[in-house]
Amino acid sequence: MSILTLLFLLILGLSVFVGISIFKSISTSEKEKNLVGHIKSIALFTLALAVFSQILGLVNIFGYLANKDANVASSILAKGIKITFHPTMYGLIIYLISILITEGLKFHINRTETQG
Repeated sequence: MSILTLLFLLILGLSVFVGISIFKSISTSEKEKNLVGHIKSIALFTLALAVFSQILGLVNIFGYLANKDANVASSILAKGIKITFHPTMYGLIIYLISILITEGLKFHINRTETQG
């Protein structure tokens, strides 16, 4: 989940950079528009990485259960499966926040283009 946090910080940093450049300049360039697209791409990659980490966790759990000697209580199994959902929920939260940020940036870009 630390990789997801680093990606989230990258998204926030790019968003602040784009936001400052939008509010400082009178007209927006293609650079800002491209960066907004990159922010969305990084957010989607973050979500995909989160789902991938959940799948890896589930594969590990089921691999352990495939062992014939494994005798696991259902409550322990349920807790393990519950833990595998944490990265996916975190990635989804990051993705939703990123979508809100990019839509806000797009709104300001369109507003400055119509005013300028």
